[in-house]
Amino acid sequence: MKNIAKLNLFIIFLMTLLVLWAISSPVLAQAMVLRENESNQCIKTSRIKINSINPTPETNPLGAYYPGFRGNNQLVIYTPAFGEYTNTNEFGKEAIVIGDKVFAFCGSNCYVPKNGFIISGHGTAKKWINERLMEGAIVKISPNTMMLESIITPESYLYKAGQRINEAKKVIMDYKRTLPGYQSKISENYLNQAIQKYNEARYMLDKSQYETGRDLSNNALQMADMSFYYAVPAVQNEFHGVWLRPTEKNQTEITKTLDRLKKTGIDNIFLETYYQGYTIFPSATMATYGIKEQRPEFEGWDPLQVWVNEAHKRNMKIQVWFQTFYVGNENISRNSKHTLSVYPEWANYQRKNADSKKPMPSISEHNGYFLDPANPNVQKFLTALLLEITTNYNIDGLNIDYIRYPKSLSQNFSGYLDTTWGYTAFARAEFKSLYGKDPVELELSDPLMSKWVAYRQDKVTDFVSKLRSIVGSKNIMISTVIFPGHQDTATTKLQNWSAWAQKGYIDAFTPLIMSSDKYMAGTSIREIRSLAGNNVCIYSGLFEPFTAGSPADLIGQIASVRQEGSSGIILFDNAHLGEDFITALGARILRKD
Repeated sequence: MKNIAKLNLFIIFLMTLLVLWAISSPVLAQAMVLRENESNQCIKTSRIKINSINPTPETNPLGAYYPGFRGNNQLVIYTPAFGEYTNTNEFGKEAIVIGDKVFAFCGSNCYVPKNGFIISGHGTAKKWINERLMEGAIVKISPNTMMLESIITPESYLYKAGQRINEAKKVIMDYKRTLPGYQSKISENYLNQAIQKYNEARYMLDKSQYETGRDLSNNALQMADMSFYYAVPAVQNEFHGVWLRPTEKNQTEITKTLDRLKKTGIDNIFLETYYQGYTIFPSATMATYGIKEQRPEFEGWDPLQVWVNEAHKRNMKIQVWFQTFYVGNENISRNSKHTLSVYPEWANYQRKNADSKKPMPSISEHNGYFLDPANPNVQKFLTALLLEITTNYNIDGLNIDYIRYPKSLSQNFSGYLDTTWGYTAFARAEFKSLYGKDPVELELSDPLMSKWVAYRQDKVTDFVSKLRSIVGSKNIMISTVIFPGHQDTATTKLQNWSAWAQKGYIDAFTPLIMSSDKYMAGTSIREIRSLAGNNVCIYSGLFEPFTAGSPADLIGQIASVRQEGSSGIILFDNAHLGEDFITALGARILRKD
């Protein structure tokens, strides 16, 4: 049997060499050059207007207050001259281009390659990227006309299949080398089929049978994907969760959702319970404060209680996902029961709007309104709401989200100060009483600026410090949603999360990993682990489903964050967890058996 196993491994090795030769051959190196005799039916071209190249607030004013200076429905190009990363948010899509060929895709904040650029889109531009680009596509930029052209040929499909074959092969070999008793039979069977289909596709393309070659390339990709899904093993006792905004209208629909997730290997439901300033359950706290006591779509029943009951029947857990200082983006003037309609003095204010007479939303945070962490009445209200939840419901955890100020620009960008937050009447008066100066008057060079930054960070940390007393002796896990990149996060969002870990205020971090890049994901977890030490668990929040990424990229990210000390993963989010992701996750990587 050992000789047979060695023979099979040798065959795979030879076949892989053949694939590598084909991928590096002059024929494929020139594959993206359009041949004169190629049928136009096998070539897809598309063009789109570029809104900005290496945007700044001055050159792209429509994106001035958005992350990465990319505005609504815009398509933006980032070159190495812009910086190391694009700094975009999770509401777009990005293509990584090496030379003139699309190499891979990313959800947000992509690393900008030294020998290429990033195509980044939001809204309609994101839709164009999803529909008109693929790995292996050639892209051409016309700076004079500010147009981008995409060219997809049958060779593009072969290129993509070859990438996935090599990735699957590498993973199998790595686990064989490092994991005793590693089982690879199923994965290798799929790999063999993928290599066979790849070689057939290469042959048909060389014979100018482009449509057949394209179809065989797709078959090779499907087999390579399956090989990859079955290559990465499960980890015993690993934490598996998903963020879920409830849309289920009754018990039957809730049980159907839970059964689907349980089958996939997910057993922790991060149930959005307080979001956009409203609760899904009928809240006595909200009623006491004169705020609408329940989200209107759930009036007449208590979905939180049903979720808890049904989850526990299945040995699953409910983590209450709680949007702390964020109260939504609806027009508050039309709702007298909105939190900021009842308590406008609770609103957070940006420096440029410090003297506004009415609450102002954050443009960079989907035009959403935020509460003031410095206001003790805000903290008292939120504490009472959390206490109501932990007292009345047998929940398993609290996941504290939006535990921060609204995002500002980074300090190295012009106009940074005007985009910072926290300039409320209460905070300005208290800071002035402590340090003798209104923070609105501070400049970056002022010695008191560091005190103003620390003042706001401490207000957020102060709320986090109250969570232990809210939970009391109950067996309830406390986790907080954080952003990687501690130095930037501590100034742009005033979230000094390392202090929370060092002081033992929480049990776990659920960092938001919004990039599709597995190496960037691993680097983020490594940084968090180095600052948090062993005081907290890290459950990596992976956005691949939300950003319309690929299941294969998600599998790669899970493997990467595991290596850097992640104790588990949480997927964002259930609404975007399609059957392709369910198939990939349920194959092996999240299996409990």
